[in-house]
Amino acid sequence: MTRLASDHAHRVVGLYGDPTVSWSILLEAELGAAAPEPEKLRARLAAAIQQYPHLGSLPEVEPCDDLTAVRDRFASAPYERGAPLVRVAAVERVLLVAAHHGALDGLGLLSLLGILLDVPVSSAARGIGARTGGKPFAISALQRLAEALFAPPGRIAPDRGHESPGDVFVAGHEPRLRLGAAGFVAAAAHATERWNRAHGARTARVVAALGASRRSGAAPEPVHDSAFFRLRLARGADVAAVLAAQPPEPDFPARSSRVARLGTRLLASRLGSTFLVSNLGVVSAGDTVRSLAFYPAASGRSGVAFGAATTGGTTTVTVRARRRDFDAAAAGRLLEEFRAAVRDQTARPPQ
Repeated sequence: MTRLASDHAHRVVGLYGDPTVSWSILLEAELGAAAPEPEKLRARLAAAIQQYPHLGSLPEVEPCDDLTAVRDRFASAPYERGAPLVRVAAVERVLLVAAHHGALDGLGLLSLLGILLDVPVSSAARGIGARTGGKPFAISALQRLAEALFAPPGRIAPDRGHESPGDVFVAGHEPRLRLGAAGFVAAAAHATERWNRAHGARTARVVAALGASRRSGAAPEPVHDSAFFRLRLARGADVAAVLAAQPPEPDFPARSSRVARLGTRLLASRLGSTFLVSNLGVVSAGDTVRSLAFYPAASGRSGVAFGAATTGGTTTVTVRARRRDFDAAAAGRLLEEFRAAVRDQTARPPQ
């Protein structure tokens, strides 16, 4: 059963998934009180896995003294076939939950957090419902191949990277923001333009990837039921209008050939998008959770993902970027560009 769950999770990532990354998504919850004991967390996790066997085998719950090291390992270590598909660690007032993106999407990860804390958790995210892809997968795949070969998406200029593998993670807190998906995408696009200008790089062919749930967050379950959009953004584009007119990417087939997987690996640095944005929305978790830092998977041309989640009076925005292109200081500067752009978007009159 665990092998079947593992195979299913890897298939979900499919041909659109960059095979050079781990596809581990992370949620870091700052709690109002001490995290539950590891034994209690593991018992709750065992009950969840029994009800939802696609979560794979039962992992150990790791107490940790070095949250940064555990976060790095949770994010970068591949999910081997048959191994657990979720990872949990607790330290003082922080609970860290990670999962293979083929097993859980962002709302699924949020649901698992509620199970571990034994509190009801919900999100105001509305989801896209039955909105489907506008073209067959085969046509979309050919278009993506042509794009990768002849006109790949622009990238965020790298800065002070290291040879070591993995990603860097930075987060910042803002007073509660009333900003939807289009606003966060617009902020990421503006931050990219400012960043590249400061680094003497052109910003051409910006393609934003946007993660979206198919279901609302009113009563999330620990499952994967998401889609994503690829938005080609001209300078000054009305992102809300582009998003309204753009169908999500089509579902990929259940099986793929070795040739297709090899092609995806060879073209990984030219496929994908300029950046990815994913927003968990306004999250309700009572008084248990003080803030949430959400780190989506970072792949594509730049290997940069912008995340957002709001709980209580705090919106936490994040940047996850490849360590080979950004050190912690550089990622911090990119985060500050994003935060400034988010504030600008918040100050704009509603359209």
